[in-house]
Amino acid sequence: VKMSLRASDISSSKEQESSIEDSKEVNETSQLSSVHSGGEESSERESSSVAEGARNSSGDNKVSPSDMSSHSNPHTKRVQIRDSSVHDPDRPKMPAFKSSFDETKKAKIQVSWKNITIKAPPKGGLCKKVPEDAEPFTILDNLSGTVKPGQSLAIIGASGAGKTTFLNYLSGRDPSKNLDKEGTITINGVDRSKLDFGKYSAYVQQDDVLYQTMTVKECLMFAAKMRLPPGTDHEERVQTLLESLKLEKAADTKIGGPLVKGVSGGERKRTSIGVELITDPNLIFLDEPTTGLDSFTAQDFFENVLSALAASGRTIITTIHQPNSEIYENFDQLMLMAGGKTLYLNDASKAVDYFASIGEKCPERTNPADFFMNMMSIEALDEPDLEDEEELKKTRTMIEGDYKRKIGFLADRYESSELRCDEDSVHPEARALGGDREEDVQYTPGWGKQFWLLLMRNFKNLIRLPIASYGKVISYIFISILILLVWGHLDNDQQSIQSRTGVLFIVSTMIIMFNVQGVILVFPDERPVFIREHSGKMYSTTIYYLSKILSEIPLLFINATLFSVVLYWAVGLNTDSFGRFLVFWSYTMLLMWAAMGMGFAGGVLVSDKNVAVGMIPVIIIPLMLLSGFFVDQDNILPVLTPFEYISLFKWSLQVYAYNEYEGLKLTCSPDCDPLGDFDFSESKVASICVTAGLGLAFYILGYILLHVVAKVKA
Repeated sequence: VKMSLRASDISSSKEQESSIEDSKEVNETSQLSSVHSGGEESSERESSSVAEGARNSSGDNKVSPSDMSSHSNPHTKRVQIRDSSVHDPDRPKMPAFKSSFDETKKAKIQVSWKNITIKAPPKGGLCKKVPEDAEPFTILDNLSGTVKPGQSLAIIGASGAGKTTFLNYLSGRDPSKNLDKEGTITINGVDRSKLDFGKYSAYVQQDDVLYQTMTVKECLMFAAKMRLPPGTDHEERVQTLLESLKLEKAADTKIGGPLVKGVSGGERKRTSIGVELITDPNLIFLDEPTTGLDSFTAQDFFENVLSALAASGRTIITTIHQPNSEIYENFDQLMLMAGGKTLYLNDASKAVDYFASIGEKCPERTNPADFFMNMMSIEALDEPDLEDEEELKKTRTMIEGDYKRKIGFLADRYESSELRCDEDSVHPEARALGGDREEDVQYTPGWGKQFWLLLMRNFKNLIRLPIASYGKVISYIFISILILLVWGHLDNDQQSIQSRTGVLFIVSTMIIMFNVQGVILVFPDERPVFIREHSGKMYSTTIYYLSKILSEIPLLFINATLFSVVLYWAVGLNTDSFGRFLVFWSYTMLLMWAAMGMGFAGGVLVSDKNVAVGMIPVIIIPLMLLSGFFVDQDNILPVLTPFEYISLFKWSLQVYAYNEYEGLKLTCSPDCDPLGDFDFSESKVASICVTAGLGLAFYILGYILLHVVAKVKA
């Protein structure tokens, strides 16, 4: 404590006394080093206080590299001398982070890969054959290495280096079926293909794929109920994760998204990891986890989450684009990739000295990650400003050749160096996996439990999502009132026929448009969540799809009832009998259901809302034109006739027209026959049956497409 106070006094000294303070700080460093060497007699709390004091003292007082190098005591490396923007080659590392995760009780995981090579076959241009002498493009070139329990590997590489392809292939996510792949991947010495790899690993995607309407705790609780076996205390497990990930204050806050306010980016990222940690995996893959986070949040994430996970005995493998110097200090193992080759794979602390020994010296007080990125990037090579296109092309070819030779040189030097990672080395705690041990058996809930949990989550999502719940209700009421204001209460004279037909067409169009658009704009947000959870074997495609459809029924009933009650009698539609209203109301529900089926089929195919918005009129308008309202059906081109029979506009207009004009007493002179003017070739019952059949066909098509998407993405 005294030493901490002395360090704080040094921090508050004036700048004009900096030379005296520097010598004091060096003496302080020596004293702290002696305290560290006698750590057996000091408590852990005292050691952390001393380290914290040293960190505080470094805010305004820096020790020069020459001063640091004059002290050979290796324990001086334990003192934090911090500069947030640059890296000093002699600057000591941060004190080890105290893990907030319990030591793992499961088998510890060692991942090894040997001679991994992935190539893309050559492709020809449009209407061109592939040249016979064309060579495949090498994405990954003979990669070998290993990551042991308790280690955290950070993979850094320029764009196009192959790091994401490597991470996906290493994690069991096949990058593409069309790529040629060679090499072996073993888990604790066992070939990965012989194991159910998903039992032991977790994959955190670059984007935080979560329901925006669910709270942090609800996301974790859903994962716990889906993935933990019976008898497990779900509440205790979730609470432990909330505390470990420092999410207690955000536990009851929604995740948030475009339509719902929610947690911060860092809290959302920690929730994504918590969902994967619910089964306590010992191997965790992360694809650029700092994407979308500010520098402070990203640094906090590496210090307080990833370092803690590794300290608890888990194996962490992550890609990261360009970390700052503070994040770089938290790296345990470092892998540098360029051109699909490994340029370095070993302790991050040895990387700067290694590259200096082969002629690539990192300037003092420079972030090593920035230096490595510049070293590995082809853009760093100078390209002269030439106007001659031919000369410029030759210059680019020369630069590409120089870059390939440089990367080849660095890769060859690594392969022949003493720091080359030995992929054949074995960690003593990496025991063989597989068998009937409880930890090796993955729990999958029954269909009934899957259906109930998914149904309840879908209900919550619908209620909390404005565009899918009360937004729809308000829209239907608004359209009903708008129709009443425009058409008023209809009379029973000959002039009312055109108005009645117009009302029926607007009703049909509005119902189809609202329901297709409502699903096709919402489902793309849920699609990534389904793919992630289905890949994790939480539930089957069939159960998910059925629960999704059935969860829409209550809201569909409410919308159809409100719309029909507000509109039917106010506008003055056929009141020949109460049965007319019942047919109108029940068919409106059927039409809403069928239109949602069309929306599901389209929403499954589209992953981008912007594409979905442009796709809606392309699908709707042709079907609307073929409904028979704008053009006589006998005048439709034969080639377009098949599309007429899959148009919900055609069948809904026929049903509404039959229901409206049958039994309606009109005062016409002479007598008028609206149904005769329409000259429908199908009956009302047939039209209702076709509507139901089309809806069922749309849902079946959506299911088939969803099954294909799930299989491809898995």
